[in-house]
Amino acid sequence: MIRFELSLHVARPLDEVFAYWSDPHNLPRWQSGIQGIEVDGEVGAGCRWTVQRKALGKTASMRGGYTAFEPNARLCERTKAGPVLTTIDSRFAASGSGTTVTTSVEVELGGALGRLGEKVAKVPIRKQAEGDQARLKKLLEA
Repeated sequence: MIRFELSLHVARPLDEVFAYWSDPHNLPRWQSGIQGIEVDGEVGAGCRWTVQRKALGKTASMRGGYTAFEPNARLCERTKAGPVLTTIDSRFAASGSGTTVTTSVEVELGGALGRLGEKVAKVPIRKQAEGDQARLKKLLEA
């Protein structure tokens, strides 16, 4: 299993950061490779979505949803694309005049990817997550 944690400070109020981050309609604006998204239901607990993501020259469908939704405090999502299961648990806290978000990421590469894939994929997956968060910060602070 691939595991890592990221921390991000955004110079915007907590409620604004949480509202933007938690709305899956915004994912294509800040997450790389997303070609399109379909959202089922209202943003909040139980919200589910399907994302079309391009990676390694291929477009794949990824199904996701919130497993925890605590306004202005915590957001946990699980996504599945083929044998890959990803859990992203983000915690939000007011910090001075801005917001700090601490995100724990776990990626299970199932199937043929297994342990060998985890060793090869860990660095690129973390770099992609760091780049996505940098785009989000730039967007929200503009």
